[in-house]
Amino acid sequence: MNYKRLSRRPVLKAIGTAGTLAALDTLLPPWSRLTAAEAKAGELSGDTIDLTISETPIRIGDRVATAKTINGMLPGPTIRLREGQDVTLNVTNRLRESSSIHWHGVLVPPEMDGVPGVSFAGIKPGETFVYKFRIKQYGTYWYHSHSPGQEQAGVYAPLIFDPINPDPVK
Repeated sequence: MNYKRLSRRPVLKAIGTAGTLAALDTLLPPWSRLTAAEAKAGELSGDTIDLTISETPIRIGDRVATAKTINGMLPGPTIRLREGQDVTLNVTNRLRESSSIHWHGVLVPPEMDGVPGVSFAGIKPGETFVYKFRIKQYGTYWYHSHSPGQEQAGVYAPLIFDPINPDPVK
């Protein structure tokens, strides 16, 4: 009988590849490994939504840091609404400094734009600002603080507007 001898080189190569792929998964940020159910759990919808901006301890590796968060999440919760919907967003500032939320790319009345010093004074510590507007478009956007350094420190999140009518292109 003629038996082929199995070389250890291909076996070691396969083991090394599998180990490398497993290690790469641990390098991904935790939010990128969310299941669909977990992602849905962090989603807000409805005619009235409450958001709280605050400082939250977060773990990065084996260190603990403080981030500025929306509803204790980094990034903040996804808001999912529908074109044509009227929405009220109650934003409470629990920081020790003024804050804001800007609805990036969203068609809103000037006083609801959320840019301090332009058409809005900002949200003072301990106060709640009520944003009210009608969703006039559909698509994927984001919302974030327009107050110095807060967006970079964690005050940002996705914003999804579903179309009022189904997409005509399949």
